[in-house]
Amino acid sequence: MNDSQYYHLKFILPAIAFMPLGAITLWLILQGWILFYLPLIILVGYLLIKLQIKQADHIPNQVNYFLRSLINEDFMTQYPATRDTGLNSMYKDMNRIIDTYRDRLQNFEYKQHYQERLQRIVTHELRNSIAPIIVLSNDMLTAPERYTPERIRQGMKVVHRQCVSVKNFLDEFHQLTNLPLPTKKEVSIEELFGQLQALLAHPSLHFSWGHAVTLTADMEQLILVLTNLIKNAREATEGLPDAHIEVTASESNGEAYISVTDNGPGIPEDMTEKIFLPFYTTKTNGSGIGLCLSRQIMRQHGGDLTLHNHHGKGTMFILTFNKQ
Repeated sequence: MNDSQYYHLKFILPAIAFMPLGAITLWLILQGWILFYLPLIILVGYLLIKLQIKQADHIPNQVNYFLRSLINEDFMTQYPATRDTGLNSMYKDMNRIIDTYRDRLQNFEYKQHYQERLQRIVTHELRNSIAPIIVLSNDMLTAPERYTPERIRQGMKVVHRQCVSVKNFLDEFHQLTNLPLPTKKEVSIEELFGQLQALLAHPSLHFSWGHAVTLTADMEQLILVLTNLIKNAREATEGLPDAHIEVTASESNGEAYISVTDNGPGIPEDMTEKIFLPFYTTKTNGSGIGLCLSRQIMRQHGGDLTLHNHHGKGTMFILTFNKQ
């Protein structure tokens, strides 16, 4: 007996059992014993009906529980394997739907939090940039007699500087929020590293890779990510007599990796959670979008960009590509 036959017999057998029960009841009536055995017949009939109702209610109950789990966002619910292949297929689909719904909800909440943070940052930056213009223009309007041609020229320089600052910020914001989807093609690591070596040649910069490592990626976006990471590593090791930056490519378990490692001072532990946030920077002239943009590019490739930090001993950034 296969699993499907076993499951369907649980419905059929109680129904078949009514046939001999009916025959026995008819025979007892003919024999005149029906009143003596009537309580037993009623009990057996009740139990058979109860069993059939229980089996018939099993699937609707499971579906109802499944729907309530989704409504209540109870993502711990998982349906186990059974002896019935039909039920197994249904349970697998239900588990897959729960997992997909959980992942999409988490992704939506992450994007919502990300958009809210961007909104707060834009508001803060624009207010800070516009405030000096408002103060200066108000003073020029209320007390124009105090402004000689030279003071007006100085004031216009302030206005120009703040306007350029706003434009640069908005350009960076546009780049961060309008990143095009990657145009993926097969990329040779040897070719990729060769271009990076030509662009960023430096005595401290070294490249290494495993045998015939290949990627499916957008070459231009990948160069943008690695250029940003290598420049950060150059800044972190600047002035060190033994400065060393290693860019390595490898493959393992269906995934490809590119790591950028330096022997600089590393990143303070209290900053490691913040460095991927948009517009967060510790540099005097930094924009704060480099790492955030780089991670966004990697995630659009179906991979990720992660930090492995050893404060005081150096930093390693790892690009992960899913090749499956």
